[in-house]
Amino acid sequence: MKWGLIIAFLLQIVSARAQNTTSFRQKIAVAVSVLKCEDPDEQHPVTLNAELINAVGSDSVAIIIKARIAPGWHIYAYVPSTMPYIVSEYIVKPDANVKLAGDWEKSKPTPTMMDKGVLIYEKEAVFIHKLIKKSGSATGSISAGLYYQTCNLRQCLPPIEKTFELKY
Repeated sequence: MKWGLIIAFLLQIVSARAQNTTSFRQKIAVAVSVLKCEDPDEQHPVTLNAELINAVGSDSVAIIIKARIAPGWHIYAYVPSTMPYIVSEYIVKPDANVKLAGDWEKSKPTPTMMDKGVLIYEKEAVFIHKLIKKSGSATGSISAGLYYQTCNLRQCLPPIEKTFELKY
């Protein structure tokens, strides 16, 4: 009987953690869907916005970076070493109260028809990185953003670094 109670208790803990993880993923998905970026145009073909999401009842947080890309323009997800384009780099500089957890989750890129082996983002791209707050840390900030080059069929613009100061 004693082992049955211990196993039931452990199953409840595992179930609660699984529900928290699922609800955190759902919270991130909702935040991605409502996060707005300004409309891009020919002068500014890429617009970015970022948000920090806190998990309820947990020490987990997630950075969301969203890019909107003007029609006909793109940014780079992968570039072979033989090509001159600049791959997008994800920026995250956490303060001492948080640590990175895992890798970036990224939108699926598409291959370009013009340059074999090159993968690009068009229209919209989303980048998510999870972090863990150290115990006892209530507030702080994280610098996050994107370093990217944007091109269309006629030209490539100089690379841009855009960061956001996100509070938790």
